[in-house]
Amino acid sequence: MSKRVVTVPLQGGKVAVNPQFQDTLKQLGIDPNVVVQKVQEELKRVGKYPVQKVELEVTSPTRYEVKVYLPPIGDLFLKIFGKDVGAHDSRNEVIGNLSFEQLVEIAILKKDELKSKSLKSAVKQLLSTCKAMGITVDGKRADEVAKEVDGGKYDEILNKFEKQW
Repeated sequence: MSKRVVTVPLQGGKVAVNPQFQDTLKQLGIDPNVVVQKVQEELKRVGKYPVQKVELEVTSPTRYEVKVYLPPIGDLFLKIFGKDVGAHDSRNEVIGNLSFEQLVEIAILKKDELKSKSLKSAVKQLLSTCKAMGITVDGKRADEVAKEVDGGKYDEILNKFEKQW
């Protein structure tokens, strides 16, 4: 059986089981109840962040993977802060503040999209987006935090999350 991708219907951030979705899974030889439970577990993992879509990659009736997609990073930040656009003048305007731990969590969730080799470089990539959008981290400008990351100030926090990377 070749790999088949099934889009999981969502409504309000939860799985919206419909007859078409159930029939598709049954045709693939998969129990819909087990899939729904697994999708709900994955959605809990990213619970506080908005989900763009969920897909089920099926390789066989016993082998499938749930993929949860978050919006692109800029859109994700805007949704977190309830804004429509970033700062017009990011040097003088702040649209929101993230904790460093939140930034690391987002880096872990967006690992595949970032394509960074290390958690530290992924966090620095997110910091550059924060700088451009007018988002502070721990109350400081993103470029200041990036220098502190290079200086080793956040190594303890990064090491704590390294296992998840």
